[in-house]
Amino acid sequence: MERELAIYVSASSEMDVECELLGQLLAGLTKSIRWIITRTPIDHENANPDLQALRSSQFYLILLGMDIFAPMGVEWLAAKNMGLSTFAFRNVARIPSPAAAFFAHNAELPWQRYRTPQEFSRLFEHALITQLIEGTPGYGLSVTDIEDLSRRLTDAEADSESPDEERRGAGGGGVILPTG
Repeated sequence: MERELAIYVSASSEMDVECELLGQLLAGLTKSIRWIITRTPIDHENANPDLQALRSSQFYLILLGMDIFAPMGVEWLAAKNMGLSTFAFRNVARIPSPAAAFFAHNAELPWQRYRTPQEFSRLFEHALITQLIEGTPGYGLSVTDIEDLSRRLTDAEADSESPDEERRGAGGGGVILPTG
């Protein structure tokens, strides 16, 4: 049975590599989940956040690097008010702007810190799989899916850092179709 889940990603264009890795991760996560990824409008688009997509999402991810850009703050506040399952990641290898430092301190988010995009991918994979397992039956996963995710979680914890992977184009948002 195919299930559709959506994630809304608040990230500036400096986080393109992380978003690419996110797309690759979701594409290979399970065969029965169709993922919809919506991302903060690109800086030059001067657009408002897609609040309808945010309302339709089960998960919210905020990626903070050197700076926070509009409309990331609006997206975060809307996700908070909607009670979405939130993942907050902060790249500590980048020196934050005063605005980013202020937001990180005052947002009262449990920031997970990382230094490289690959480290982000590993940390996010662990957090998402844990949430998917703990949140079922709400996410509609089958027993087989849960067993596969549990195995993947165990394997990921046992693996060491993997080499960089080639970027293949899911960083700007899109739909991930199951392979079954």
